[in-house]
Amino acid sequence: MSQTVAARRAILDSIDGDWIADVCRRMVEIPSVTMHEQDVCVMFEQELRSLGLAVDVREVTAGRNNLYARILGTGDGPALNFNGHLDTIPNANDQPCRLEGDRIYGRGTTDMKGGMAAALGAARAILQSGVKLRGDVILSAVVGHEEPEAEKDGPRALIEDINNGRLKGDRILIVEGRDALWIMSMGSLNFRITLTSDKGGTHTQYVPFADNPIRYVGELIGRIHEFQQELDLTTSHPLAGPERIDVGILEAGDYYNRTPSQCLLVGTRRWTPGKTANTVLDELRSLVEPIASAGGLELDVRMELEREPFETPADDPAVLATAAAHKQVTGTDADIVGLRIVGDANLYVEGCGVPTFYYGPSNETAHSDNEWVSIQRMSSAARVYAMTAATFCGIAD
Repeated sequence: MSQTVAARRAILDSIDGDWIADVCRRMVEIPSVTMHEQDVCVMFEQELRSLGLAVDVREVTAGRNNLYARILGTGDGPALNFNGHLDTIPNANDQPCRLEGDRIYGRGTTDMKGGMAAALGAARAILQSGVKLRGDVILSAVVGHEEPEAEKDGPRALIEDINNGRLKGDRILIVEGRDALWIMSMGSLNFRITLTSDKGGTHTQYVPFADNPIRYVGELIGRIHEFQQELDLTTSHPLAGPERIDVGILEAGDYYNRTPSQCLLVGTRRWTPGKTANTVLDELRSLVEPIASAGGLELDVRMELEREPFETPADDPAVLATAAAHKQVTGTDADIVGLRIVGDANLYVEGCGVPTFYYGPSNETAHSDNEWVSIQRMSSAARVYAMTAATFCGIAD
């Protein structure tokens, strides 16, 4: 048996599924809704230190800390950053944490404390095996991912720390999603279209329906439908399909026989790599302007929560290392996927230029009322993470 094969076997033999399950369960038992992650930050820091790692505690707001730890390599290989978030959405139905067969149930099991426990399990195995890697293995845990009021403060702090040299890494692997290589996400923005009429506040009896701004809202919705049909024909991405425009909110009027002063449409626009949020906003404004002008309506189009698209090539060395690890661990080829939904990879690639992708233990029940994660799949993910590190960072002689 070669030295490299023996080193890989030593790492895999050190993966402890029971330990990973216990860490996941204890994390899930600690409520950590966005903006209230203090207790889980303390617990995760203790777990890192228990592995013998020094921890860089990066305060984001009081008690809400990003946590960075590093397994030092020999210095002649690339560094890999296993990243994830510690916060969850609210536990609105008070789902308790419980163990049932192969599953751990509770808020945050899938999104994404299961992935974080698996990453810890991989780090623990590398350390316990005694195998020395050439490049560094980094563990980074952030707060402020889920709820809008945090404004992504944890991921944005990580970007700042990479840009100023506090945290380094050649690739970021976010330990979230299902056990597939999620290497691309569309860009996304929320748009707000406001049409204002100088005839608002007038009894509808005295305003011809032809001049009612609601009529023009109807025309706008029809135009949006036509635009989606155009996108279906012209913008398909091989991994994520065609671009999308969707409307989720329509508001107009304050009384049944008063002409509205304002009409509001709020929706989402998702686009493929090669465009930017500003070009998409200009495109949307051009779509609406002729309709507003025809109705003599004042127009305001603005965007919120914009995220640029990202795409990491399928032949990127870290992606290939993870694909090979998945094959080694599971005996099957990993799916290569792209999605319309956005995540922290959109921010990281745009904000600091580090190629980023996802691979997780599961994602099927994320944000659901009955969230759970498979213990076996966490253990499998930990093996994939460990073998990815061994390949990408390299095993020292």
